[in-house]
Formats: sequence, C-alpha cells, structure tokens
Amino acid sequence: MPLSQRPSMRLFGSLLLIWLLLNLPVLLGLRALPWDAINQFYPTVYFNASSLRHGLAPWWNPSIYSGYPQLADPQGMLFSPLLMGWMLLRSNPSAAWFAWGVLLHLLMGGAAMLAGLRRSGANAFGALVGAVVFMAGGVAAARLEHTPIVLAYAYAPVAWLALRYFMASPNWRRGLCFGLASGALITQLVQLTCLLVLMIVLYAIVATIAHWRRYSAADRWQWCAGMGVALLVALAMGLPQLLLSWAYINLSNRAVLPLDAAAAGSLDSRALLSLFDPNVWHALRGQYNGPASRVEGYLYLGAVPSLLLVGIGIAWKQPQQRRQLIFFGVVAVFASLYMFGVNTPFYGWLYSWLPGMQQFRRPSDAAYLLNMAFAVFIGLAASHVDLHARRRVLWLLAMAAVWLGLSSLHMRDVGIRWQSATILAVVLACIALWHVGRFPTTARHHMLWLLVLLLADYRCFNLNGSFNQARDQAHSFMRDEAVNRLAQQLKPTPGALPQRIETIDAGVYWDNLVVLRGLSSTQGYNPLRYALYDQWYGARDNGSLPRVNTAFNPAADSALSALLSVGYLVRGLKEHAAAWSPPRGYQLSFASQQVEVWRNTQAYPRLLTPTTARLQNDASPVSAEDFSATDFRETVWLTPRDDQDRLAAETSMLHCGHRLRLLDSRATPTQLTVRTLASEGPGWLVLSELDFPGWKATSDGLTLPIHRANGMFRAVCVPAGEHTMQFTFHPWAMVAQAWQRAQH
Repeated sequence: MPLSQRPSMRLFGSLLLIWLLLNLPVLLGLRALPWDAINQFYPTVYFNASSLRHGLAPWWNPSIYSGYPQLADPQGMLFSPLLMGWMLLRSNPSAAWFAWGVLLHLLMGGAAMLAGLRRSGANAFGALVGAVVFMAGGVAAARLEHTPIVLAYAYAPVAWLALRYFMASPNWRRGLCFGLASGALITQLVQLTCLLVLMIVLYAIVATIAHWRRYSAADRWQWCAGMGVALLVALAMGLPQLLLSWAYINLSNRAVLPLDAAAAGSLDSRALLSLFDPNVWHALRGQYNGPASRVEGYLYLGAVPSLLLVGIGIAWKQPQQRRQLIFFGVVAVFASLYMFGVNTPFYGWLYSWLPGMQQFRRPSDAAYLLNMAFAVFIGLAASHVDLHARRRVLWLLAMAAVWLGLSSLHMRDVGIRWQSATILAVVLACIALWHVGRFPTTARHHMLWLLVLLLADYRCFNLNGSFNQARDQAHSFMRDEAVNRLAQQLKPTPGALPQRIETIDAGVYWDNLVVLRGLSSTQGYNPLRYALYDQWYGARDNGSLPRVNTAFNPAADSALSALLSVGYLVRGLKEHAAAWSPPRGYQLSFASQQVEVWRNTQAYPRLLTPTTARLQNDASPVSAEDFSATDFRETVWLTPRDDQDRLAAETSMLHCGHRLRLLDSRATPTQLTVRTLASEGPGWLVLSELDFPGWKATSDGLTLPIHRANGMFRAVCVPAGEHTMQFTFHPWAMVAQAWQRAQH
C-alpha cells in the first residue's frame, strides 16, 4: 500500500472501531433495531428479497391490507441498491442481518463525511469527530427506526463528496460516480430526500459559479458532459420509484394532506434545548413533554463535540473552510425553520408552492439536515483546537465532566431509579482529567481521551438502548405458538386460495410480520393505504389503533368481512380490555397467553361464481342494508369505477348469467391463474381481490374487461367453454392509467 494511503486507512479503521462499539448489542444480534424498523421495514425488505430469490416479482404484496402495491410504496426500498443487494446475500435474512445492512449505510455515510471534511482541510481528529457526530448525533441515533430516512441520510455525504470531486476536476467518470450516488439517494423517496436533493442542487450551483472562471474551455466541456451523465444516471435510478409512487399516491388516503396535518410533527424552539441536555424534555427518562415525539425532538450532539465548537472562529479565517461554513450555515437555518413546521410562516409558504410538500406530514425530518450541518461545523472547528496545549485540554475535560455530570443528574426523575449507566461518562471524564493533569501526555493521548469520552457519552445517552434497540419481535413472531398454529390452519391447499385474518387489539406484532409466515391479513403497518379500501373496509395505520368501522364493515361479523374471506380473527388479550362478545358466526379455535383466535364459519371463499348481477345506480347507490342482506354466492353487485366500466358492465350483463365451474386455481404475489368451465354459457367470476389499477385479465390470451364489483373487488364475465383465466399485475399499466386520469 502506498505510504500516502496508510493514514487514511488508519483513520477509517478508527471510525470503523467506533462504529462497532457504538452499535455492538445490535451488531451482535443481542438486540434488534427498534419499533418501525423491526415491525414495518424489516418485513418490507424481507418480502422484496424473498420474492426475488424465488424468481417472483415483488410488485404486489398479498400479505397486508388484503393486497398492497409494494412496488409503488415510496418507503418500499425495492430500488434501494445496497440494502436490497445486502438482503439478497442470504437465503433467509434475519432481523440481525437487516440491522447490519442499515448500520453499514451509516458507516458509509460516516466514511464519506470523514473524507469530505478532510477535503475541506480538517485534520484527522476533527474529521473523525465530525464523522461520529454524523453517524450517532441527535436524530441519527434517535430515529434509527425510520429505515428509509436513515438510508437517504447516509447517502447524502456520499453524493456531496462525489460532487466535490467532480467539481475539482470534471469528467464523465466522476460525473458517473456523482450520478450513481445521487440516484441511490433518490430511490429513498421520503421527505428528507427532497430536502437533501435541494441541498445538493444548491451546492452544485454555488460550486459551479465558484469554479467556472477557473475552468479552461476543455474543463467546461467536461463539466457539461459529466453533469449530463450524472443527470441521466440519477434519473434512470430514481425515476421508476418516483413515477410508481406518484401513480399510487393519487389513489391513496394521502393524495393531499392539509397543512394542519403537519402540526403533530412540527418542532419548536424548545427542541433546541436538547442540543445541550439530552433529557431536558424527558425523552430518555420520565414522561416526555417536549414538541412532536420523543425521537423527533431529540437533537443532543454530545458534550465533547459541542465544546469543540470553540475552534469555529479559527476555521472561519480559512477561506476554504469559510465557504463550507457559510453554505452549511444556510442549510442549518433552513433546516431549523423547516422543522419548526406550522409554528412559523415559513413552512406554510413552502407548502403553498413547493411540489410534493402536500404529501408530507412530518417537518421534523429536517432535523437530519441540521445534524449533518453540525457534523460539518464540529469537524472543521475541532481541527483548530490545539491538542498540544495541555491547559486547554484540561479545561475541555473539566467542562465535559461538569456537563456530563449535570446530564446524568437529570436522568433521575421522581419515582424512577437512577440510570446508573450514565455515570460511566462522568467517571471517564474525571479519570481523563486526573490523568492529563498528573502525567506528561501528548496530543495523541489528548485526542484519544476526547474520543473515548465522546464514545462513552454517546453510549450513555444517544445509544443507551432508549432509541437504538429493541426486542427482536420478528424472531419471537416466527416461534409464536399462535402464529404457527394459524399458519398451519391457513396452509394453502391445492386448487384453493387461503383465507385472510383480521386482528383486533393485537398490537403491531401482528401487522407486517405476517409477511414472514406468508399469512394474508386485512390490516398492516403503513400510513399509506388504498383510499377505496379505507372507504369500504376500513384500515388502520397500525395495530395499536382501534378497529376502524365503516358503513359496510361496522363489525367483525359484517358481510364485507365475510366477502373478503376473513376466516380467522386474532384478538389480543389485554389486562384491562373492555368486555367483549364474539361476533356472530365466530367460534373459538384456540388461545395462547397473548391472543385468542376465532374462526369465522361464515366466510366466503375468495373465488365466487354468482349467476345474478345487479348494477348500482348513481342516483341510488347500494345501501349498507341491501349489501348486508346479499347472498354473494348467487349475486354480485356491479359498482362501476367510471363511465367506461359502467358501459362495459351493462354489455356484460346482457349475456353473462350462467354458472361457472372452478376446476383449479393457483396464485403468486402478482398473478392469479384460474381454470374455469362454463358449460351452458358465459358466467361471472368474482374475486375477493382489490380492484386496483394495473391488474389485467386474460382468458387464454384474450384480454377481458375487469369490472369493479361489490364495492372494491374484481369481477369478469368468462366466455362459455373451458378457459384458463389469468389475472396479472402490471405496474406500468398502473402508471399509464394514472397518467390518463391526470389528463382528464
């Protein structure tokens, strides 16, 4: 290895060691990433990876919400190149493997921040501290549950570094690297991505203006060619997710969110106090009483990094570093105003004209931008703290000891025992102060003590288990007695489609984790849902919320629930649960310590062959009473989605009324194949599958119109004779239909 590369490798080795020590319990598999990460996002990427490994397209997820367009979910991460590549390396990736993939992204971002700070003139110590702040400061530690946001955040320094290399010496190869980094960032289609893209675009504009005069004519041509390559690559990587998500969002419960929907996710000036006192609003110990949520309003940077900001005045005197400080100062101001949300007029002004903001409800996501800006500030400032000056280091250690002592003192609340682990940071600070004051020490020793103190600070507060780790519920779910028995009872039988389950008071444990066992549920864990499904059946954001009742689904024993082929109801057993009576037609199947499982004896099969069709009249829509009184084995309600569907349904009703015979059926996530026999003439085939844009029906290769039936399902008129029917989900057909609707 060339001598010039050895210091860089040692520096990265130090960062790697710190990363390992910060995340050790999760990396060892002793704990899992918390909350949304294990309950929502791990099952999501597990489904993607498992489908791909079995040669199946993961476009449609049949396990949640009675069918869900997984490909179009902006948080689905199917296009996330590194995470999906990582998950595909194992045939059965565990929650620990998933956690490694997520945390490796943070290491990647930290390494890019390290290199970016070095390129800005930071010394080894400053760059290392800045990179650690990026990886584990504030929301970077507190919000590890939000996996897609963490991935976007991790890609930001990579794109920033690639852009800086390109600007220094533009050519198509560096443009390609910048495009790949930016494209990988764009595949995480979350609010933070939009903010980061704005930041990168602004940086590119400012850097181009600064460099343009120094470029030769050849450099300018290289810039144009390289930037063109970057844009093409980034668009090629990010556009599919953008188009698919756009098509779905217009059909979802969040097509447009009102401005006041952002109120719950808006921070205020109180959140800034958590930069200095980690438990100021009891985010770590006690009852949280700060703005937004305890994870969104946590901004603690650490005692040592905050104290090292004393060197920012010297950094300002360096022209190269002053430019970075000015730019990221603007970013910090923008991030602060944005994350305050509806508490200032700024967010409302952006909401009125900035595309995409009407789909977001959590301004606090901008806190990631603020943390990145502080990582740059601290990295540059720390580079100018003279570690050879023993007296200055003693002052730093003394102030850090007092700071950590006060923070630890605040970790004891009334009626709550002291969290003794936080005392470790104070003890280490005192030991460092005594050692430096008594024995001859060098700058290297001073740097080592400060880094050890930073590591202890973050392990005691930011990564002490409050935010960054939880019980591996996926492992427990796979071993759960009730889950195993239910999976056995719902095991697919040849020629038939399995029934679904519904959960009541069972918590998030029974939401997306059903993916791991191939169960099909009427519920799930996601804020984004199909609006038609919400309207007719009712769906929850997650299983911790009460059951949603609608006119057509007022209770678990509704006709719509039976029509959806809900064969089992899983009821959680809470200590103080209200009195509960089993719905009509439900029988207790079995019970465990946590849940009761009730079997629905009235559930319809997922494929029906009625002989009578009734067409809903616009002037008199089908009533809930008429719907409930219908025998769906004999009758189908045609409830057209538009005028074109109505005309086609009227034509089908003229000749479709004979009984079909079902010979065989088989299903994959994106395709359902049904063999039928209509001896006497054309007949109706009704599927308890959602009528969703992109699904197409063919009979022996001949395309048939799909009618919306029974409010939210699919029906086709099958020609006479024996046929093989195929229902296939085509994602780009969904986009095409969305485009057609937008034109009208």
